[in-house]
Amino acid sequence: MKHEKYTILILPDNEANGRSYSITATTVNILKFLIVLLLGVIILFSTYYLPKAIEYRHIKMENDFLLNERQDVAGLLKNSKRIEEINHFIESTLGSHYDLSANPGDSTAASMNNWELSPFETMGLLKDLPTYLPIKGFVNAGFKVREGLFSQDHLGIDLSSIEDRVVKAAGRGYVIFADWTYRFGNTIIIDHGNGYLTVYGHNEQNLVTQRQVVDRAEPIAIMGNTGISDGAHLHFEIWYEGVPLDPATFITELSETNSPTVEKDY
Repeated sequence: MKHEKYTILILPDNEANGRSYSITATTVNILKFLIVLLLGVIILFSTYYLPKAIEYRHIKMENDFLLNERQDVAGLLKNSKRIEEINHFIESTLGSHYDLSANPGDSTAASMNNWELSPFETMGLLKDLPTYLPIKGFVNAGFKVREGLFSQDHLGIDLSSIEDRVVKAAGRGYVIFADWTYRFGNTIIIDHGNGYLTVYGHNEQNLVTQRQVVDRAEPIAIMGNTGISDGAHLHFEIWYEGVPLDPATFITELSETNSPTVEKDY
């Protein structure tokens, strides 16, 4: 005879009235089924899904590590390409002959291979763009791309001043070169990020060193007459992605001046 219900009797030790609870056989069978199902789920999870979850976590950690490694490699390749571009820019713009022995005691003299990539790779603010006039004065030689086999380009402007001899940075940037060159004497090159470079030549004295970060309008040199020059002035160039720009079309103060310019071959 099947049991239609089960009774659970609870009797206390003090012989007080006890309590009884009755449940049907169907309920008991359902509880048995649920317990077996729960045990099955636990066993299945512990033997199949748990190892899969642990393996997935390890794979994800390895994937994240490889992704970071890939980003580092991409950054190194980008840095290498940028440094190669800067080396080519220096050689093609300033010439390949440098007098690094001109200041043997100067710790700022450094070889071409010691340059670093500018940290300003994501700049775009107004203070980062080279739009500040580096010296207050007048233009005595303008930007000129000459034509002819024996002609020489003047890929910048020459600025002269009687009262102001302090050269300022045209924008915030990173000094990638501050040393002596045969053509421009004491020379400074600043990387402003986003492909912009500025050149300051013929300085009497460089006030900044290589790998130094400078702010917009910060003094960086004293105007002079070093290198191939016939008078004290600042030779100033702006380059974008390897292409020289006319500073007069880039700096508002230069575009508004009416001072006559004289063509020069340096």
